[in-house]
Amino acid sequence: MNHVKKVIIYTLITIMALTGASSGASAYGATAVNPSQTYEAQAQQEAKYSKKVMSAVSETLGMDAHSYEAKAVINQLPQIKVWEYYLASFGKKVKGPEVRRAVEEVFDIDLDLVSNNDYGSKLAIYPAPIMESVRASLKQDPASTAKDGLIMNMTKNEVMDRYIKQSNYALAGGQLSLLVNQIFGVNLVGISGLEGKQLAISSKGQWIVKSERDLILLESSLDDVDVAIYAGAYFEEVSATKALPEELIVKLTALGFIYQEESNRLYYRNPTGESVPDAFKGQVIGILLGFIAGVSPR
Repeated sequence: MNHVKKVIIYTLITIMALTGASSGASAYGATAVNPSQTYEAQAQQEAKYSKKVMSAVSETLGMDAHSYEAKAVINQLPQIKVWEYYLASFGKKVKGPEVRRAVEEVFDIDLDLVSNNDYGSKLAIYPAPIMESVRASLKQDPASTAKDGLIMNMTKNEVMDRYIKQSNYALAGGQLSLLVNQIFGVNLVGISGLEGKQLAISSKGQWIVKSERDLILLESSLDDVDVAIYAGAYFEEVSATKALPEELIVKLTALGFIYQEESNRLYYRNPTGESVPDAFKGQVIGILLGFIAGVSPR
């Protein structure tokens, strides 16, 4: 195991031991947990990812995939880090199909489905760096708009593949996650941060984040132009009502949502006819997470 991998692994182990991440004991003032006991407890749990992912990420980290430590460390990593480590297992030159496969295997999101059905971001044009790169792939001047209609009619997979090829397959994990967001409208970093937050999200015809203990559900249309928010079954279980609280209604109607009393949901449609921008999504999700934190019994 080389020095860099050792530093990564022991840093992760130290963080877990100090924060009690595996057991949550420190939050309740319990005594510190012996790391070896933590690993053993983790080993009794199901791995969060497939054997293929666990094996590849373990190898990237220089760990034994069958060890207590590997399962414990990987189970506690944010999804986006697991995705980046998994991508690294493909080598230095990562192609579009491998990026999409990694998204499906780590996040359980099928980008091929999004592309084949033309779901996802409804945009007049992709960000400038993407347009310039794809124009160049078509032997056009990167500043020319002559072929923009053709580009916007390409499948999202083709746009991604052309951009990655034009970049000589040399994009790092952070650049690739940004590319996924810009082309498909799937914010992997944001999704990773929602693990365990009790907020379910359905987008592009798939559940992006979901668990049995979700309090609030956010559902967007296939093109992310329309958004609906309503209470989950677990909210009714813990609060004895499925009615959205007035405080949440007030905050979201101030952003342009309409409260539909007959269905007890909040509804929003982007007036531009384009997909709801990330800044607006972030604002809405921030309000929902703040509300959940105030009512959740965990």
